[in-house]
Amino acid sequence: MKDQVKYGKELLELEIPDGVDLTVMRPREEAAAVLNEEAVVRAALLHPVGSGHLNQEIRPGDSVCILTNDITRLTRSHIYIPVLVEELNRAGVPDQDITLLFANGMHSAMTEEQMVSLITEDIYRRVRVVQHDCVHSPCVLVGTTSYGHDVWANKIALESDKLILTGGILVHHMAGFGGGRKDIIPGCARKDTILQNHQMVVHPNAQAGVLEGNPVHEDFMEACAFTHPAFLLNVICDDHSHIREAVAGHWRDAYLYGVEKAKARYLYPLKDRPDVVVASCGGFPKDMDLRQSKKGFYNAARAVREGGTVICLAQCAEGCSKEMDDPFEEWLSRFPDLISVKAELERNVNMGGLNCYKVREVQSHCRLILITDLSRDRMARVGVECQPKEALNQVVREVLADYKRAKVLYMPQAGLTLPQIIS
Repeated sequence: MKDQVKYGKELLELEIPDGVDLTVMRPREEAAAVLNEEAVVRAALLHPVGSGHLNQEIRPGDSVCILTNDITRLTRSHIYIPVLVEELNRAGVPDQDITLLFANGMHSAMTEEQMVSLITEDIYRRVRVVQHDCVHSPCVLVGTTSYGHDVWANKIALESDKLILTGGILVHHMAGFGGGRKDIIPGCARKDTILQNHQMVVHPNAQAGVLEGNPVHEDFMEACAFTHPAFLLNVICDDHSHIREAVAGHWRDAYLYGVEKAKARYLYPLKDRPDVVVASCGGFPKDMDLRQSKKGFYNAARAVREGGTVICLAQCAEGCSKEMDDPFEEWLSRFPDLISVKAELERNVNMGGLNCYKVREVQSHCRLILITDLSRDRMARVGVECQPKEALNQVVREVLADYKRAKVLYMPQAGLTLPQIIS
């Protein structure tokens, strides 16, 4: 099998030799969209789930804060944010009463150019635009969850009369699914609030595609309830990052309805575990650094048999992590296995530890080989096996040579396809 597979902003030529038992897990083929992306968003706004229409939930005189994602999540916000602002204007809310808050979580601040790309220059110039900084933004205490976590959230968001959540619903390696309540934690929460929640990454139910019994998700939901969002607009994109579906309405009801749609799109049944998975994170920005790339090889590892091999294309042009205060590489150098990093996380939690945990979790299950721009020698010193992009097909051949007739799974969009083993 030959294919062109995404690697950063490039396409690499991949060849999987004959003589293997090959399964291909691509995002589901779909007919051309009947509605354009803007029409999909407008249709969702016309049919809210669990609430009245936008103009029934938000009235003239209300100050409104829209929470939206940063550059690490390409959710086509430049399509739905202008539609949402237009509908707020129709509801009697003028531009001067609208604040757009980028829910950066613990990600680095964006440039003006990046912000404009996410919401359009027209909207950027018309409404107040703010970026959340989990260290420096003023925050207020909104409540304490049943897990004992104090929830400190952005003061600007909480001081508005009405709060609107936006974003995309994707598979998330720790929270089950992204979108919805994640605008609060981690989106606009204080650093200590985020870390308290994320420390629960070690729980066995804190995994992709799982909401029931997932403490990370449950903590998110409790925290979000404290902020009383007035409305939600979330989109579900295909593997070309085009909006295929959207949901709007009550922040909880519409979100959970959207999750069911996301399950139908992103979860894929798999009868037998393969010996080898060849995967791509899906290109930029999904493989912009190792921190983002881990979501792709984590999904691939969910499929492979114990002791098997995952070969994952992850360019990582920006290194291990481009984010502020993320000692990811330091943790990798200090903690070579899952047991040691888990023990340290129970004493001391930070983003470096959380990211290290996910890498070691994968490596405790299978051999992980990254096809990447990361330095091979540098990564070898921190226990991550790497090969350059030029070696892709050689690596595939060498790994398959260890098997008489290997079961192989090919996942060209591993970030968007979550295998579900069926009995």
